[in-house]
Amino acid sequence: MERMCKRGRDFVQVYNAEGAVRLCSWIKDGCVGNLIDNSLPEVFHGEKAKRLRQCLLRQDYSQCRVDECPYLMTGEINDLQTELGNLPQYPEELYLAFENICNYRCKSCTICRMNAEKTKEELEQNYDIIEDRVRQAMPYVKRISANGLGELFVSKRILKLLSEWRPKAPAAECSVMLETNGSLFDEEHWKQIENLGKYKLNVAITIMSFEESVYQHLSGVNYPIEKIENNLRYVKKLREKGIIDFLTIATVVQAENFRTLPQFAYRCIEEFGADFVRLRPYDNWGGQNEMEEFFMNIRNPKHPWHQEYKETMKHPYLSHPKVHDQSGGENSYGMRTVPYELSDLKWRILTEIINNPNQIIQKLSEMNNPVIYGMGNLTAALVREMNLRNMPPLCIIDAYKKSGNFEGIPVYNIKEVKGLEEKEVSVIVTPVADVQELYETLNKYGIHGKRIPIWDIIGDRETAERLKYINRL
Repeated sequence: MERMCKRGRDFVQVYNAEGAVRLCSWIKDGCVGNLIDNSLPEVFHGEKAKRLRQCLLRQDYSQCRVDECPYLMTGEINDLQTELGNLPQYPEELYLAFENICNYRCKSCTICRMNAEKTKEELEQNYDIIEDRVRQAMPYVKRISANGLGELFVSKRILKLLSEWRPKAPAAECSVMLETNGSLFDEEHWKQIENLGKYKLNVAITIMSFEESVYQHLSGVNYPIEKIENNLRYVKKLREKGIIDFLTIATVVQAENFRTLPQFAYRCIEEFGADFVRLRPYDNWGGQNEMEEFFMNIRNPKHPWHQEYKETMKHPYLSHPKVHDQSGGENSYGMRTVPYELSDLKWRILTEIINNPNQIIQKLSEMNNPVIYGMGNLTAALVREMNLRNMPPLCIIDAYKKSGNFEGIPVYNIKEVKGLEEKEVSVIVTPVADVQELYETLNKYGIHGKRIPIWDIIGDRETAERLKYINRL
């Protein structure tokens, strides 16, 4: 029987104030529905979820964020396989992360901005619906997790749901996974959810550094590190009493903290009793520009301190069996090698169009009914050359522009495309980043046909190969 990644079968995460649901945290466009419009069973068994499972059954991981999934990065994905079988009405594992509030302001994170456009009344109305629909599912859940998109101990709705959890399955079959930054994990806050101690309880605490200045800078707070250390000692007591069954202490590896990783791991294990130390790779969640991302991402081979980082990772204590490098020792995959790299690559493509138009036009002449996606400088240059030779594209499509025209060519917002239903078209995609997502958008709106990324019609092989790598094509 066909097998697939277990997370696609058993796992559901509710991850924002719209009650958006995804089957995995590491899927590019993993949203399969939301709890404002539908019940959890309707989303879990919906068409989007079915399509995603079909990809996983084919061992197709093109929809996965390779640089974030620890199973794909470390090659452990084969250990996570299961048969699809008959899906139950509710998933066995539920991850609650919908409040999106945090007492930290980490440099690369945008969680604190997620609800900025909503009023308190709107949020509370949404939370009421989400909470009600989650509560209906919780008796059938065997594994429950919270809160990877915010801080657990400031998420009042999630804490309430956790405190009320009464699973139908025997306690011995149930487990809990809690994620927190540790700043509020003290006796007072633990009492709110101490009922979870009757189940198999895993706790993961992420700490940017034990050096106070680095910890405060990366976390965006002025809390004393002594408070975190005292909380870790309290958590250690819960671990020693068997209330916590497994304790993970993690950090996000980046330029400001990599030099202290051996000491960090040593303290986590020897002083605070961690069963596991997770070294998580840096990822820019949208909080930083390209220059900041470049200097934070120490796994980038072009980073000026990259070789020092590689030497640090050879430290004997980082080979301790309890220390786990979630990157699998690999360099960063698909991120910018230098600041503003995409701007440089776009400029190279534009230069090719201007300097070698005949070569490009020859390739365009071999296409059936060319259509251009994306209204920008590259499209403008292409349209000019095509019009000069009396071979204009059928139209230009863009997800963000109003319908109209450009240089005599119809321009359609992607929601208003007309006249392509019966034609076999070739879609020239001019954006150079997030191309997989653009292909999915085209499919969503019924725009089919061959997709040709702009770099495939120019003669600059080096640029083409680099953009394929960035887009994981």
